[in-house]
Amino acid sequence: MPVLARHGALAALWFLIVATPLAGAAERPNVLLIYIDDLRPQTADYGHEQMVTPNFSRFAANGVRFENAYCQVPTCGASRASLMTGLYPTRERFPDFLTWAENDAPNAKTLPQRFREAGYTTVSNGKVFHHKNDTAARSWSEAPWRPEIGGRTFYNDATAEWMKTNQETRKLPGGKVVKKVPMWEAGEVDPLDTSDGKIAAKTMADLERFAKNDKPFFIACGFAKPHMPFFSPEDTYKTYPLKQIALAEHRRMPQPQPAGLRGVREQNAYVPMTPDFSREVTYNTDEYHRRMRQGYYASVSHADDLLGRVMDKLEATGLAENTVVVILGDHGWLLGEHDQWAKNTLLHDALRTALWMSGPGVPQGAAVPSYVEFVDLHPTLCELADIAIAAGEVHGESFVATLKDPNAPHRDHAYTRFKPGDSITSADYQYVRYRDPRGRKSALLIDRKNDPLGMTNHAGEPAYAEIEADLSAKLDAKIAKATAK
Repeated sequence: MPVLARHGALAALWFLIVATPLAGAAERPNVLLIYIDDLRPQTADYGHEQMVTPNFSRFAANGVRFENAYCQVPTCGASRASLMTGLYPTRERFPDFLTWAENDAPNAKTLPQRFREAGYTTVSNGKVFHHKNDTAARSWSEAPWRPEIGGRTFYNDATAEWMKTNQETRKLPGGKVVKKVPMWEAGEVDPLDTSDGKIAAKTMADLERFAKNDKPFFIACGFAKPHMPFFSPEDTYKTYPLKQIALAEHRRMPQPQPAGLRGVREQNAYVPMTPDFSREVTYNTDEYHRRMRQGYYASVSHADDLLGRVMDKLEATGLAENTVVVILGDHGWLLGEHDQWAKNTLLHDALRTALWMSGPGVPQGAAVPSYVEFVDLHPTLCELADIAIAAGEVHGESFVATLKDPNAPHRDHAYTRFKPGDSITSADYQYVRYRDPRGRKSALLIDRKNDPLGMTNHAGEPAYAEIEADLSAKLDAKIAKATAK
């Protein structure tokens, strides 16, 4: 049976949860945190009707979806370190994807560490921290686990044959030179035999194991897709015919372009060969855009399928009634907007990310309009488990109130930083201040209400001077808080 048609009897029973108090209950809730690398709000329940994501939709129908969730750093390692410690980034702390929380914040307790110290069994499957062993000794009850194959593992004989003659290379951060792999592959592979499939299987086995004892658990499960390269089972590719894929509405940078805003280069680490390996697709042509979107969409559907399997297992084991489930991307992602791909930029689509929660007492089918920051997840989950955090230990603020009442206010803006820039985003504006190593300054001010595509930069315009001053003051307050600890 095709992957995307699999529903099963268990799926119909998803999350028939008995409502209990969100915090302070006699029985502490389990936690299942599912990271999905590079997932932006690109699912059907977020309004993208072309997406085939039935399991995300069913999860959203049985929990809450956050409409304005923002990462603190738009790159994986730094974003995860920030969330796990509950600390804002600075120029020195959590600067890039190679971040080690152990090095940048050695005295900060991690989220799984707090749960472990509170008597939970804590487990890491797949990519949770960027580095497998980051804070491992104090965070996890068991050694962090990853499969023997990774996100760049290809599955088809045709890909293997092409790799024999491929001469294009890339340099890894440590200086090692390796062959580039192709950007796309519709894999002739069972979904559970992929790298992420093995992570899902390990997580399902852990759920069965923990269902046999009464000790609470904190499982973090990290899927790699839809991170590039877009290697996904062939059924998922067939779901998105190339000719039916629309292009981004806007394909130029905001004008005038601030000096600090540079293009993203991550996509250059892969070779854009057509699936039959007959030719290389020219960068940023319409065909390139459609193939990139097709690959991303297929990979999201692959993640959706695996999510469904894990959730079915949670229900089958009887654990769903007392498990808080968090599903999130680690940052946003650009799908051709501004002719850019991936993250590693302060353009808006790289900052807003996907976030859902479900569990005992959480409303069903609700959307949270208030702004939340990823650092807020750390104190929120601790409050749900009745784990105390001393004042000043984290920068995040618990949003348990929004889990009781999705319309309750939390934040009205969110802070993100990356490399030379710091950003504030609200419903009406996004403001970014850049300062390069030589001290040269530039800025980006987007009027989101009147220019939702982010085409025009109003920084420095007299008509926006009062707004810019207010946003700049808010940015100063965030930076001061971040640098105070």
